Amino acid sequence: MRRAFKFLLRPTARQAAALSVMLGDHRAPYNAALQERRDAWRHPSKTMIRYGDQSAQLKEIRACDPDQGRWSFSSQQATLRRKAVAKVAALHGAVRRQRLDLAHKVAVGLVREHDLIAVEALRVTNMTRRARPKPDPDQSGAFLPNGQAAKSGLNKSILDAGWGVFLAVLRAKAESAGRVVVEVNPANTSRTCAVCGHCHADNRRTQAAFTCVACGHAAHADVNAAVNILRVGLARQADEAA
Repeated sequence: MRRAFKFLLRPTARQAAALSVMLGDHRAPYNAALQERRDAWRHPSKTMIRYGDQSAQLKEIRACDPDQGRWSFSSQQATLRRKAVAKVAALHGAVRRQRLDLAHKVAVGLVREHDLIAVEALRVTNMTRRARPKPDPDQSGAFLPNGQAAKSGLNKSILDAGWGVFLAVLRAKAESAGRVVVEVNPANTSRTCAVCGHCHADNRRTQAAFTCVACGHAAHADVNAAVNILRVGLARQADEAA
């Protein structure tokens, strides 16, 4: 289940002007710090400047700029942008409880109805890693687009779905009930025909549709993959019992 929260600010004209000035004041040191990192990395020594190094310079910057104090929070403001933090934390807590409740309910249903449950051997931690940087071979110190923006969205969707939480709950309930959970390598399960066994990338040309190019078998791609996963799980269980 995917959930998103959006909060809309309605500042007055005076507040909007102040926010614009504040944004400009913060943008200037940010851009300067970013340029400092770029220049240092492009230097033949390939010097890397870290956050801690630049953060230490903020005290000197504030000392040279007497107007830096204008964005300091009053005690009243601190009590408010804290109540807001507590409210957002409460909302996220409610989402976590709903996700956990759904995981328990689905897991209980599966354990009650089945003696053996086959699942994909998902490695959620590996699946949600950041995309690796792609250095530009034609320009020293520069990097090519690595798709991190799209990867971040996918990572958030995976984490929001709570796959890791559900699998942990399922394993625990299955063990308590004496049921068996078999983890199957998901490689090619979505490309292999559940009827004739033909494996080809063209069998699944869209996210949802599966049509075997060999025998013509058509089904929802997830259903076809689930049949393959169950077949492998049953075979593995039979081999262990033999």
